[in-house]
Amino acid sequence: MMNLIRKNRILPVIIAVTLLASFSGTHRVAAEENNEALIYDNNVETVAYYPKDSSVTVWDDAGIKALYIKWDAGAMPGEWTLKAGDLSIPCGQNGYLHEYVELETPVRECTIELAKAAGICEVYMYPEDEIPEDIQRWETLPKDADMLVFVTHAGDEIIDFGALLVEYAAHRQLFVQVAYMCEYVTAEEKIKEHEMLDSLWKLGVKYYPVKGNFRNKRLTKLDQAKLFYGYDKVLEFVTVNIRKYRPMVVIGPDPKGEYGNGAHMLLANAITEAVNLTPDSAFLGESAGKYGTWNVPKTYLHKYDQGTGKTINIDLANGIWDIVKKAYDERITDTWCGTYISNARYTVDGDNYFGLYRSTVGADTMNYMFGNILTYGEQARLAAEEEAERQRIEEYERKFAAYNEQMLTAVKRGNVLYGRFLPNSYELQQ
Repeated sequence: MMNLIRKNRILPVIIAVTLLASFSGTHRVAAEENNEALIYDNNVETVAYYPKDSSVTVWDDAGIKALYIKWDAGAMPGEWTLKAGDLSIPCGQNGYLHEYVELETPVRECTIELAKAAGICEVYMYPEDEIPEDIQRWETLPKDADMLVFVTHAGDEIIDFGALLVEYAAHRQLFVQVAYMCEYVTAEEKIKEHEMLDSLWKLGVKYYPVKGNFRNKRLTKLDQAKLFYGYDKVLEFVTVNIRKYRPMVVIGPDPKGEYGNGAHMLLANAITEAVNLTPDSAFLGESAGKYGTWNVPKTYLHKYDQGTGKTINIDLANGIWDIVKKAYDERITDTWCGTYISNARYTVDGDNYFGLYRSTVGADTMNYMFGNILTYGEQARLAAEEEAERQRIEEYERKFAAYNEQMLTAVKRGNVLYGRFLPNSYELQQ
């Protein structure tokens, strides 16, 4: 079956949808005639569902250089294939909710081939000269994060950590990995998954966030949260990610729960225990065997004022506050936080500070979280410089040895006058 529709978005496009398998009663599938309209309505809350073995073909005479898809958080496609001309491009390996695919050369048409049932919220296509600079092109950080930021749930990346992320991810361009404890994939508010990515990207985070499988629930006490989420499971989530990413700095939420939320208390509690246990190979030995142990140099908690050094306050100058506000504009839900952010989080006398909970490198002496620490980028730079110097010395020694050998040979032949070679003899090249 084939349906055609013409839409005017970034490009005037024509969509052809071919369903290669019958609809299953277990899938929520939008009416066939509406699917194409749904993926072009600029609304991530409307979803076009397709059964397994479906194909969606898009084409335009102006050419397509890049494809940008927003999938449904509750119906991800897994691995899928993009057919473009003679190319067959494997996609979906990283599981990105917002997926960007750029082609080597523009094509008139391309086809999204789905091996499993999936939901598409939005599809965008761009010609070569119209790809937006701020389009989300997520990367996966395999290991070695300068900073690992543990976030309880979507929204906190702005409310609690917005200025921090701009400072260290955008301005200082460090390797910053964000790890969310809670997910909204199985919740009614799946839109929060999209808002989370939109906000992170605006804040300057380029590495795709890690997600826990804990469903969000508002609880007011730590004991309630421990019972609902399972404290040992949260502790394992924190431990595994610390060992995997080997962060120089770990960031966590307010131990008092930010605004009295038990989930924040629980996550902070798990972080404070995990950073003391991750160096021990006997603790959660499976992750220790897979990633090794790790002793975090510095651990900071939001609004923590009983640490081993003075608090770190994020300077809102240099456009940081403007970026945080723009990131907040990406949110449709949680709009009640707008006044809260302006009046509390991001004022000089507010609670936009982080306290040093634990350090293996001494107390802070400056308003900078990486004092006494070399970032992974700095370590790589120094290693490259050392390697270049080693190679320079090695080359010099090789030439010097060759020079000495030639000198000895010349002496034996009587081909040296006053310690210098006669013409046409070997000379050491500088």
